[in-house]
Amino acid sequence: MPSRGRWPGPALAGALIWAAGPGWAFILDSASFALSAALLALVRIRHVPVPRRSVLADLRHGFGEVRARDWFWASLLGHGIWNGAAAVLMTLGPAVAIDRLGGETTWVLLLQAGAIGMLTGSLLAGRVRLRRPVLLANLGLACYAAPLFLLAVAAPAPAVIAAYAVALTALGYLNPVWETVVQQHFPPEVLARVTSYDWLVSLAATPLGYALAPLAADAFGTPVPLTVAGLLVLASCAGTALVPGVRRLTWAPGPQPRSVEPVGVR
Repeated sequence: MPSRGRWPGPALAGALIWAAGPGWAFILDSASFALSAALLALVRIRHVPVPRRSVLADLRHGFGEVRARDWFWASLLGHGIWNGAAAVLMTLGPAVAIDRLGGETTWVLLLQAGAIGMLTGSLLAGRVRLRRPVLLANLGLACYAAPLFLLAVAAPAPAVIAAYAVALTALGYLNPVWETVVQQHFPPEVLARVTSYDWLVSLAATPLGYALAPLAADAFGTPVPLTVAGLLVLASCAGTALVPGVRRLTWAPGPQPRSVEPVGVR
């Protein structure tokens, strides 16, 4: 899935640095980890018994579940490209905002608008039940190309901020929809294995985006990697619509499907 949870973080960090300085931002960030650990310790979950297998057998079992659902692995590839493009924006966006769009205040406002968009999209996800959830949510992610293109041409700050807010609204809608669909269409006993593949593939391109964006900007100029990232977002989001399983997938009306048992694993 596209990266979750961290999007309100940059907005809050920017506001803290702006208001109190980087030192207090680090202190409060550290305290948030302690609070998170304390809250997680209070969570009680239902135990789902699973058969004992080796690590290799678990990996094969999870891969069999992923491979059996074209809507899932195709979406993971699209989400991975999206996250790589998002890393390009988060790397080069601040420089463009500071140098050509009015300074640090523009970047902080952009992050704040994105946080509001994430919240709005999450609220919409609980109220708007689209018939083809993965298809339309993946296509909605294509909105992220707009702020990439606008940053590439150093468009006026209000346009960039508005485009980013819309893009993050689409992301806020996708994340809870994706989690719900995955839990509906996979048996409970394989969710951990499937989710591990989700995180691995979805986030694999993020470090590449962070590493390659400044190198490409130095070699070709900042507009080039931003434009390429935007084109990749459009191509990957549109590409998922070509996958039959993505186009057909709807909300699961009945019981969980049976697990796909990998050949040779017991």
